[in-house]
Amino acid sequence: VSACATCTGGCGGLEAQLRNFPVQIKLVPPNAPWFNGADLLIAADCSAFACPTFHDKLSKGKVPLLCCPATDFDIATKLEKIFSHNEIASITVVKLEKACCQDMLECVFRAAKMSRLPIPIQVTNLFVEAEDVTQ
Repeated sequence: VSACATCTGGCGGLEAQLRNFPVQIKLVPPNAPWFNGADLLIAADCSAFACPTFHDKLSKGKVPLLCCPATDFDIATKLEKIFSHNEIASITVVKLEKACCQDMLECVFRAAKMSRLPIPIQVTNLFVEAEDVTQ
């Protein structure tokens, strides 16, 4: 845990809660040491911006992994490798109720099924009033 050394955004000396880097699913090595015994947070890229209490209420104490099911590679296969190489305590999925996040939960369930490991999965849906111009 480190303080935000170069932040000019007024962090007020608060300590960062991030325990792992990178956080993008496509960049993390499946056998990274922080995965063993972890409570994973698999979140849509946009979710931290859509939820003002994201860090305090959703990611605190968890290992965050971010992705965008609309643009990213095969998320389910990468997650299956992570699940199979580690003892994952739990998974929390945070997704937006938007068309681009529609397949996110399916990817996580498919990965858990492929890994054949009993991992508890919790889902948080974020409802956003922002205009969707992708459709």
